Amino acid sequence: MIVISEELIRLNGICRDYYTRGTVVHALKGIDLSIEKGDFISIIGRSGSGKSTLMNILGCLDRQTKGEYYLEGMDISTLSDRKLSFLRSRIISFVFQSFNLISSLNSEENVSLPLMYKGIPKKERQTAACRALEMVGMSERRLYYPRELSGGQQQRVAVARAIASEPEILLADEPTGSLDSESGEKVLSVMEEMNRSGVTVIMITHDNRLSERAKRCIRIVNGQIMP
Repeated sequence: MIVISEELIRLNGICRDYYTRGTVVHALKGIDLSIEKGDFISIIGRSGSGKSTLMNILGCLDRQTKGEYYLEGMDISTLSDRKLSFLRSRIISFVFQSFNLISSLNSEENVSLPLMYKGIPKKERQTAACRALEMVGMSERRLYYPRELSGGQQQRVAVARAIASEPEILLADEPTGSLDSESGEKVLSVMEEMNRSGVTVIMITHDNRLSERAKRCIRIVNGQIMP
């Protein structure tokens, strides 16, 4: 049987520089990377290695200083911020290390918010949000607000928000960082199930054991991918 792969993402010579008080910080230094549809990769590195900067570029939250980024064959650098935002909202979901939950919304509302931006009817949003919360073991706290949840529970709500919209690409920054082992295993199992259904998963981590759950591991040191 011949398996035909389909490239989803290609990075050619990606550099990202930051300027702080007259000093240039080279966060990424010529990153070359290819990711296929349905891949599950981990990007591992220590704090300050550039892995989160790379995630922000992959997720179209930041733009490179130099180099080329192709997403589904499209040159991202040619898109306006408005078109980039539209593309991001349609195909990419995020799990942020800082959760990024809205304090005035309960768990169900936080999870369903991205679906509202997609124009999905309210009843369908509620159904999808409840299903996602159940998948991460948070259905009993669907009406709780972020201030009423522990850090680990907020993280699980953030994961539910990411999976509810059924994205093509899931970008997860330290997705189990605030979780105990049991909750972390539940979240990882959900991500693996999503990957089996065809979602491309890109996981940022500093944990070697976590990275081993991915199909492929990319190690980044001082802004460069190690061979």
